[in-house]
Amino acid sequence: MSARDAQFRDVDGATVRVRSIWLTQLSLGVSIIIISVVSLGYEPELFTSWLMLTGVAIAILATAVTLVTPWARMPLWLPLVIPFADIVAVGFMAASSILPLGFFWVFPIMWIGLHFSRWALGAAVATIAGSLLIEAATSAEPPGAVELFTVLLGVTFLGVTASITMRQTRAFKRLLLGQTRRLETTLDRVSNAERSTIELINGVDVGILRFARDGSLLAANTTYDRLYGTNLNDPSSPPTSVEYASLQGTAIPASERTFARAQRGEIFEDARVWLFDAEGTWRALSVTTMPLTSSADDSASTMLVAHDITAVTEAERERERIAAVASHELRHPLTVIIGHADLALEEEDELTPKIREHLETILSASERMLGIASTMLQRSRSGFTPTQDRRSFDLVPMLAAVSEAFAASAREQRVTLETDLPAHLRMDGDVFRLRQVLDNIVSNAVKYTPAGGSVRVSASLDGDTAVIVVTDTGIGIASEDLEHVFDPLFRSTRAQEQAPGTGLGLGIAREIVTAHGGTLTVTSELGHGTTVTLRLPRSVTPES
Repeated sequence: MSARDAQFRDVDGATVRVRSIWLTQLSLGVSIIIISVVSLGYEPELFTSWLMLTGVAIAILATAVTLVTPWARMPLWLPLVIPFADIVAVGFMAASSILPLGFFWVFPIMWIGLHFSRWALGAAVATIAGSLLIEAATSAEPPGAVELFTVLLGVTFLGVTASITMRQTRAFKRLLLGQTRRLETTLDRVSNAERSTIELINGVDVGILRFARDGSLLAANTTYDRLYGTNLNDPSSPPTSVEYASLQGTAIPASERTFARAQRGEIFEDARVWLFDAEGTWRALSVTTMPLTSSADDSASTMLVAHDITAVTEAERERERIAAVASHELRHPLTVIIGHADLALEEEDELTPKIREHLETILSASERMLGIASTMLQRSRSGFTPTQDRRSFDLVPMLAAVSEAFAASAREQRVTLETDLPAHLRMDGDVFRLRQVLDNIVSNAVKYTPAGGSVRVSASLDGDTAVIVVTDTGIGIASEDLEHVFDPLFRSTRAQEQAPGTGLGLGIAREIVTAHGGTLTVTSELGHGTTVTLRLPRSVTPES
């Protein structure tokens, strides 16, 4: 079907073509009948001419044929017969009368111009021209050439104008249809994206709310509904879960709960609350609000995000419990070791210098371990706090002592342990805590370096900052594990295979360094070793 033919079809299966034929022909037929009736009243002599009678008869017959013909089942070109019959009818009428009945040619010319091709329009104009020439040749009082040319030019102009207008209308209609299809496609795409977004938001294990600037609830996902026991279909209904400030503590007033605060537009981060639901279950939540920027079509809003951190909280509590138990259980055997070492050192006559040196090393290490166990016990109860036991000391002897303490283990593993230390490097700090940090770092370097490898401990001064670097050629750390090395109880798979451990050392070491105002960084490449860099402010005037 051509573009011109397609215009006659509508979505219901009926044809616009049929309605167009009926309306156009009925307009012409009714107009001719009205003119005929008026003419009979004022100039009945017009109907004494067989030309007038023939023209009116052809027009009425064409109108009757139009009404009874099933055009929907006819070929698309067949309706063209009707306007040509109208042209002939108007030609007879115009030739029989002094009245300017030729203006009725406007009806078929407009019809052909609107609904048929330019070839049909040209044939219609040629038919009218022929009628005018026949009238001029046979009439006793033929019209002038200017009159004939004016009539012919007028109908031609009307037909061309109608054709151009209809073509523009069709082009505009096709453009609108194309834009409509694109808009429908875009709307479907946006609807699918919105549906996918809603499904995604409802699928995450995080409660999400969105409030308008006036405090009205714009959106809520199913996770929030499940946590708080709210009804998404009726946001005004009260939740069945109640927020508490602490586990089994005091309920938070309704005006200070996270929902009410977010509704007022308050911005807060990581607000910890305990939620007691209708089933009698306690849940720990971390609630955060954030502002959402507005666009031209959307006003500013506030989003509330509630994370269920019950498992993390329980894990932290369990870790603290294990640390407390472990540190408590370590204190007794360490006390026994320290006591027996002290008793052995009192036997001055029976000890050789070498044995005395070994006993002193055992005693010193046991005392440090007892201090670590006490710290673990205190930390498990109240968390780590920055130490206040600061004094000025020389860092170089401490580094030398740490290297000497692990030299035996390095030799046993056939690992080279070397140092590169300045003559002096004084600074302020907690000697016991910093020794704990250095012991942990050097111990890890030796422990995770295979036979034939090396560990290097160096120290330098960078302005008013002491820089300690421990480099090894050990097993290294994978890039995906590197960001977790400071997490409590975390140990990579390679580390678990290489040597036993708890995964607490580096986390504690960083807390101690941070309490001193310093930084602890780890860089590593799997299979190529690890470098730990410790930067500590000196906080003292350098000595000469």
